[in-house]
Amino acid sequence: MSLTTQASAFRVERRLAIEGCQNSGLDPVRPASRFDIHLERNLDAFLDRLDSCKELAATAFQTPAWLKAWYRTLGTSLGDPLLVTVVDQKTRALVVALPLICRSEGSLRLIEFADYGVSDYNGPILGRCAPTQVGDARLLWRAIGSSLPRADLVRFTKMPIHVEYRPNPFAMLPRVHPSTLNGNVVRIDSGWPVYLQSLERTFRKELGRSWRVFEKNQGADFKCFTRPAEAAHMLGELERQQLTRMRKRGANYALDQPLLADFYRDLISTGVEDGSVVLTALTCGEELVSALFGVTEGRSYVMVRIASGTDKWSNCSPGRLIIVKTMEMLHARGFREFDFSIGNYPYKRRLGVQPRPLCDLLIARSLRGAQAVALDNLKRGFRNTVFGRLLGPRKRPGTSDNSEPFSGTGES
Repeated sequence: MSLTTQASAFRVERRLAIEGCQNSGLDPVRPASRFDIHLERNLDAFLDRLDSCKELAATAFQTPAWLKAWYRTLGTSLGDPLLVTVVDQKTRALVVALPLICRSEGSLRLIEFADYGVSDYNGPILGRCAPTQVGDARLLWRAIGSSLPRADLVRFTKMPIHVEYRPNPFAMLPRVHPSTLNGNVVRIDSGWPVYLQSLERTFRKELGRSWRVFEKNQGADFKCFTRPAEAAHMLGELERQQLTRMRKRGANYALDQPLLADFYRDLISTGVEDGSVVLTALTCGEELVSALFGVTEGRSYVMVRIASGTDKWSNCSPGRLIIVKTMEMLHARGFREFDFSIGNYPYKRRLGVQPRPLCDLLIARSLRGAQAVALDNLKRGFRNTVFGRLLGPRKRPGTSDNSEPFSGTGES
C-alpha cells in the first residue's frame, strides 16, 4: 500500500470511527466526570486491576500472556515499567489501561508502549467507559499527560484506529499522524471452502499442487505443538532457520539478541498450553521444513514469525503452505480473523488480505522532545514528496534491503 493510499485509508477509517461512536452502544464519558490515574511498576498489581474488569478490548500484543513475558524479559532490562490504569472517579469502572515503559534512546527520555520491535500493534486496553468522542478523548489524554513522569517525548507508534472494533481514543487526538506501516487482515465468516473459492483460480491451484508435492515425501506432516518442551525445541529450530536465511541474504538479524530470544522462550513456555501462542510446523521425519509462530486474542490470530528450511523444499512453497494449513486448522476451531501483521508482500494480497491503517502519536514534553517531533515531521513531509515516494515506504524495523521481515511473515 503506497504512502498516499495509507494516508487516505487512515483518514477514512479515523473519520468513520469518530462518526460511528454515537451509535456504538458504549457508555459515554460524562462531561462532568473526572478520572483517577494509577501509575505503578508492578505488573501483577496492574493485571489484578484488569482481572476484575469486564468487556475489555485489547490487541494480541497487550494481552496478559504477552505482557507477562515482555516485562519479565525485555521490560526489566530496557527501562522503567510504567503501567497506567485510568478509572472513572464516580463509577470506578475502567476507562483505559496503558502498558508503557520509560526508557532512554540516545539523549532522549521516552515514554512508549511495551514494544522494542516485537509488538506489531500498540494500543490501549479499553474498558467499557473508554471515550468514544473526540472531546472526551482529549480530556482523557490531558488527565493522563499531567500524571506521567518527566520525559522528553511520548511516542505511541503502530496504533490501530480500532481495538477489537471499538474506537481507539488516542487515534482521535489532533496530533495523530498516519503510520507508514499497516496491518493486513483476512476475516473468514464463511466456510473454509468458500474462502478458498474466493481466491484467484491460479493461486488456488498452486496451493493444492504445493500440498500434493509436499505430501509425496515419506514422513511429511503438519503439526501443532501444545507441549512446552516440544514447542521450545521447535522454536529453536525456527530461530536457527531464520538466522541461516538472513545471513545467506546478507541481512541484519536482530532476533538472536539474548533479550529477544529470552522473550520468545518465556512467551512459549506457557502460551502453547493455554492457547495464547500457536506454533505450527511442516516436518518431514526429523527435518523442519517450515514453522509459523503466532499469537491469539479471542477468535483472532496474528502471525508473528515464520521460517522456511533449505531451498530443496522451494518446489512446494513451504512458507505459504504453513500459513494456509494453520489458517485452515484454526478456522475449524472457530477462529475468524487472521492477521498477517505489518509488512506488505505479494503473497498476502493473493491470500485476500485487507489493509488496516495504523497511526502514530508523538507529543513533545521538553525542548529536546520538540526537536525530535520537528525532525519526524520533516521526515514525514519528505516521504510525501515525489522523491520520497520514489524511494519507497520506510521499511519495518529490522528489515533488509530485500524486504526480509524482522519478526513478521515476509517469506512466501
